[in-house]
Amino acid sequence: MSPFARRVAPFLALLGVAACPVLAQEGAKTAAPAATQSAASENTSENKYLRVSESDDGSHLKLEIAVRTLTKPGAPDVQLVGVTHIGDKAYYDSLQKFLDEQSLVLFEGVKPSGAGASSAGDDEAKAKVTRQRQRLLAVLVSRYRNENHELPTMWGEILAPLHGSLARLGQAATSDGWGNPQELKVEGDKFDIVSTGADGEEGGEGANADIAFSSQKPLTQDELAGAGEGIQTKLAHALGLKFQLEAIDYSHANWRNSDMSIDEVQKKLEESGASGDALFKMLDGSSFASKLVAFALGFVEKNAELSMMVKVMMIEVLSQADDLAALAGKQAKGMDVMMKVIVQDRNQEVLKDLAAASKEQPTPKSIALFYGAGHLPDLEQHLADQGYTFASTKWFTAIDADLNSVPGMKAQAKQIRQMIQKQIEMQKKAASK
Repeated sequence: MSPFARRVAPFLALLGVAACPVLAQEGAKTAAPAATQSAASENTSENKYLRVSESDDGSHLKLEIAVRTLTKPGAPDVQLVGVTHIGDKAYYDSLQKFLDEQSLVLFEGVKPSGAGASSAGDDEAKAKVTRQRQRLLAVLVSRYRNENHELPTMWGEILAPLHGSLARLGQAATSDGWGNPQELKVEGDKFDIVSTGADGEEGGEGANADIAFSSQKPLTQDELAGAGEGIQTKLAHALGLKFQLEAIDYSHANWRNSDMSIDEVQKKLEESGASGDALFKMLDGSSFASKLVAFALGFVEKNAELSMMVKVMMIEVLSQADDLAALAGKQAKGMDVMMKVIVQDRNQEVLKDLAAASKEQPTPKSIALFYGAGHLPDLEQHLADQGYTFASTKWFTAIDADLNSVPGMKAQAKQIRQMIQKQIEMQKKAASK
């Protein structure tokens, strides 16, 4: 192995660990740059949702994500808005502007445990939801204590710094299964979380009895490990990029969370014979691999050359994500089953919400489906089966790597991309034997 290869290989391996489960959904194949495309000019041989392009002088390497417009007579226009979870601030600013122009936005974001349980289900089910929400809140309290070296005194102190899905999950968890507020009790260095049961009053028996987190088993090590900053946020910060859930403002009246709940995802995985543990641990940074990546990113963040190298790796890995996903399905037991749940089953929720919204009065003029780009091929196929046709594509630059900002990076970038391509080809050959 050459000195260059020895230098890059560890970061390539770490990026592969971080990128495949988290980012490989944003699949693509390399394509040449192009302007906004109409239905007449679309080249179906190219990837429709994500591409990598280079400037003419080779000084910029860009990751571009598509927004595809589909139309159907008598129905709202549908915008399939692909997104990568890590990108430039300018990317999210442009995406925000586009989304704010739509009549309705249905967005990705796994819902809280027992979402909707406050209005449906028996008391036993609502008590179970309450205990699950208390465990989530206990994790957030632990995170706050780890970061501030003291316990919070009210939920607002915990929720204020949160973003996106975690903020929504945390806010929802502050109500119990009956919709009553849960109380945070702090005494010295100990805390408790208490629901007053079905009647919303202290004491009582049966369904009216108080439910306290202190009566549950303590948080596990895995749960406590999830109290830290997520791996995607760490990766974004190390590369001078933004994390989607921090950069996008979801707090609009015409934005609706269109997804499954955590309970539903885990149930689907269990029914399929797979486990969601590895996925959720990777996303919240609690797996050993994620901790290893986070450790390495501490060095990357302090070195402009390493940061640019990893950014180039990430762009190339994403450009090869179709092949990586196929390899992962062959090499990782249960990966194909897990991806069906993560992509196709969750897409069914979006399609249900789209059908309902299309019948509302007044009918929305344009509905955006704001999801990771890996969801879009399946969504578009379902919409085509319903009579929708492609109208146009608009491309957004998600990551713009300025190779001239680091001396010698133009040449190194070519070597990095060639190395990744070569390694993928070697793995494909090995998998075919």
